[in-house]
Amino acid sequence: MEENEMGKNKKTEKSQETTSTNQENNIKSNVEKEASKADTEKKEEPKFKKAEPKVKKSKHIVAKTILILIGIVVVLYFIFVMRNYYIINQIKAKASAYKDVNNFTYHTKADDFESTATQKENIARLDCSRFGKNDEETIIWFDKNTGEGLIVLPNQKKATRVRFSDVILNAPFEYTNIVMEIETDAKILYTWIYTDEFDGKECYVLCYNKNNKEWIDKETGLLLKKETDTIGTSEFTNIEVNTVDEVYKPDLTGYEIVNEEND
Repeated sequence: MEENEMGKNKKTEKSQETTSTNQENNIKSNVEKEASKADTEKKEEPKFKKAEPKVKKSKHIVAKTILILIGIVVVLYFIFVMRNYYIINQIKAKASAYKDVNNFTYHTKADDFESTATQKENIARLDCSRFGKNDEETIIWFDKNTGEGLIVLPNQKKATRVRFSDVILNAPFEYTNIVMEIETDAKILYTWIYTDEFDGKECYVLCYNKNNKEWIDKETGLLLKKETDTIGTSEFTNIEVNTVDEVYKPDLTGYEIVNEEND
């Protein structure tokens, strides 16, 4: 009997130990699960926090892209200005050969008139025909050495004696003028330059805007054509240098002559 009771007691003790162990294991397991769950939640938290750096990164990319585009525009504009600088200085260097020219002739055709200019040794003459209802011819002759000048109207047989301080007939030679050089240097910054042909010559076209353009002979640097929004289109052809033998003074026989001082 005693042995049976002792056996039962041992079984009961073992059962209690087993139960206690199981409870401890369950508690331990629950603790581990809670800890694991907490770790998982901690690991998952950064996923939501990383959304903010993505926005910053996106802004950084946009800013970087804008800076790159600005850099490209600056480089392209620099190339544009340097190209203009090279071309315009080429034009001026070639035109400078005519800076002191004092023997030349050229023909001008504009929207409402045509003229032929001739000069030799400071004596010049301009024969002009104006278009319109009353076609009119005018001859302007002057001697820069003496200041003597004539304005002649052949159709009316009238002439006026005038005093000229100076008359400049340098239209095709514009780029030899110092003031024009300064103005042109400023135009380097915004002028669009392309090539075209005029009067059988290859030209640079300096386009300042839609209504203001100049055709410059690549070979000589001389102005061959000009378009402006104020005076329209002017074309300069038959340009010759050092070929004029004489500039003829108008024959006023049979003309009514008036002195400007008496008017």
